[in-house]
Amino acid sequence: MFAIALLLTILLPSAHATTVQRFALEELVQNAERIVVATCQRSEAALVEDRVFTRYYFTIGETVKGNGTQTLELHLPGGQSQGGHSRIAGMPTFAAGEEMVLFLTETNQLGHAWPVGLGQGAFHVQRSEDRPARVYQRLDGLSLYEGAAKRAKTESPIQGSKLEVFLERLRILEKAATNAH
Repeated sequence: MFAIALLLTILLPSAHATTVQRFALEELVQNAERIVVATCQRSEAALVEDRVFTRYYFTIGETVKGNGTQTLELHLPGGQSQGGHSRIAGMPTFAAGEEMVLFLTETNQLGHAWPVGLGQGAFHVQRSEDRPARVYQRLDGLSLYEGAAKRAKTESPIQGSKLEVFLERLRILEKAATNAH
């Protein structure tokens, strides 16, 4: 499924939307090699073989699934460097100081992981003094399709979920997936 998203991203570089399969939360958990709560520390863009890529550096506050390293580096297509600018519709971008819950693929042949389902695998954490932390997906530039099979059940809404409730839900889904194997 990730390969389909990558193929569409490569074949449609000038499109304003990237079409990928919609993932339910359970599918995000199952397809993720790692799930972490992390804060972006910085980013830097560079030209690699005439294409712009951005490296994002994160510190990990919590690991929900996968190995428990303290730092994370994502190397994603798109960004602005040396006068070159590239934007992949649906590819998440991150700013220093942003806290995220990231669902990450296995590393590719270059040793880089990506968010599962592009922007679907990146939940922004919003904190304020008067409310508990909450999670939100930004799906700008993504066109989502359901695939051939219809969903048997509807999932409770994720947008605006309390971070602690969301993380507990992820742990339950991960435990169920692990016990099923």
